[in-house]
Amino acid sequence: MSYQFGIGVLYGGPANDETEFGCIQGVNLDFSFEKAMLNCGNALYPRDVRVHTASITGKAQFADIDGESVAKLLVGSAYTPGDTVINLTDQSKPDAFRIRFTTSTDGVDLIFVLNKVISDSISWSMSRTDYVIPDFGFTAFADEYGAVASIDLGDAS
Repeated sequence: MSYQFGIGVLYGGPANDETEFGCIQGVNLDFSFEKAMLNCGNALYPRDVRVHTASITGKAQFADIDGESVAKLLVGSAYTPGDTVINLTDQSKPDAFRIRFTTSTDGVDLIFVLNKVISDSISWSMSRTDYVIPDFGFTAFADEYGAVASIDLGDAS
């Protein structure tokens, strides 16, 4: 058994060409399942429950406003590294990419890899008394081999 504490590091991109998503303030990963229930007669509880649809969604907040990271979320590959301006057109859309989140406590690593995600939201909060910390949402889906994610619990013994 291991205890994990705090936040870790979030990377996006191909396995050997990842980009770190800057100063991460928080990451949420939500694994959801939709179910169908079979209720019979006047019974209060279902006779059977089946899962028929699953999804993995997430949200992250990052304070390092890096052009490459923001472009990955907004316009995908339509970005030239080093550009400080990201131009959106009526055809701009994000590309799918891989996400790896890793955190370590007392030498025990916890690693989530989502093989293919697409950004489905990005928002910017600005206030007089706080840093500008964009957050983005994403949805995972299967890669070309049918794999969606892997979770390495480090020390689950």
